[in-house]
Amino acid sequence: MKEKENQRIMLTKRLLANAFLQMLEDTPIHAISIRQLCEKAGINRTTFYNHYGSQYDLLEDISGRFLDEIADRLSKADADDRESIQERVTLVLAYLEENRELSRLLLSNNIDPHFAERLFALPKITDLLGAAMKGRADPSRSNAVTSFAIHGSYRLLREWIEQSDNRLPPVEEADLILELARRVCREG
Repeated sequence: MKEKENQRIMLTKRLLANAFLQMLEDTPIHAISIRQLCEKAGINRTTFYNHYGSQYDLLEDISGRFLDEIADRLSKADADDRESIQERVTLVLAYLEENRELSRLLLSNNIDPHFAERLFALPKITDLLGAAMKGRADPSRSNAVTSFAIHGSYRLLREWIEQSDNRLPPVEEADLILELARRVCREG
């Protein structure tokens, strides 16, 4: 019985997430009413409130699961092994590409202004940046260099996921992002 309830809950959450993401294509998050969302998802409002307090809680759940998947794909990367880093960043980019519409929404900064911070605060990304900063001649500039590398990488991700024509394959985009981040960290 418990398993059936879990499946029902998962289905309900998936229906809500799908309807919500469709609505976000045309409607700002603050303008989405729970009533409209529930109508589109085909569930009643009580069911929604059994799981979420607001559309922002639903967004938090969706983006949290998205970040958990990225963290999982990065979990085996060794910060000192270039091949491992390259492989994991490529896997992350492949995940972004597989989930392009959701990636585009989350990376756009229009619905979750803190998403970029949460993405780059993932422990493995912090470890990778820390490894890139090892042995720097001027550690007092480390924060500025790290910030520059993070925001530059994020901008490249956004542009890449928005491109519809001539988008580099994930492995080539990963090469580009990592090469530029290494240059910034090495020279800063």
